[in-house]
Amino acid sequence: MSAPRNIDSWQQVESRQDFTAYLQKLAADREKVCKGQDPRSPAAQCWTNQTVDSFLWAWVRLLESRLDGTDLLHEEAPGRPGWQGLAFQLDAVRTTPPGFNSAPADSVTEWDEVDSAHELRMYVAALATDFARDQRDYQAKISRGEWAGDGGSWAHGLLYNVLDAWAAWLVSSTLHAQLEPVTWRSVALQLSAAQIYE
Repeated sequence: MSAPRNIDSWQQVESRQDFTAYLQKLAADREKVCKGQDPRSPAAQCWTNQTVDSFLWAWVRLLESRLDGTDLLHEEAPGRPGWQGLAFQLDAVRTTPPGFNSAPADSVTEWDEVDSAHELRMYVAALATDFARDQRDYQAKISRGEWAGDGGSWAHGLLYNVLDAWAAWLVSSTLHAQLEPVTWRSVALQLSAAQIYE
């Protein structure tokens, strides 16, 4: 990969490298908000979803709103499928209301079971539920005075760290054949990696 471009918006994303730079930008923007930036600043106002699970639930809601057969990866960024369509989704998710408890009755718990927007929605809902459970278990260990150093099944508890881990995994991944072209399954693989990548 060549030197990363400066990516300011989803419209500039044209490749995996651009998407990685966009994830890093999102992570940096979210970190600024978390570290006490004025909540009235433009960066703060663009983040409706403040936590990992609220971000994931918002993605579930966004995918739910488009289960009419259209493909967000290819339709929302007309003429610009793939990585740009995925960047569009993340941009939309930042300000989509979370819609908690809108999990599908059936569940997809493995990334390699995902073949459609509906299945990605189920997988993201499973991740959101798992994250919330993981955080409850972690807090319960702390309140009981138990060692909680491993942090549970999620490598990171803060949204900007998860976005940063996602970007770092994309840079280091050797799974090029599974990432290109962008598919619902490759998005699920990326989310699975972001969950555990340190």
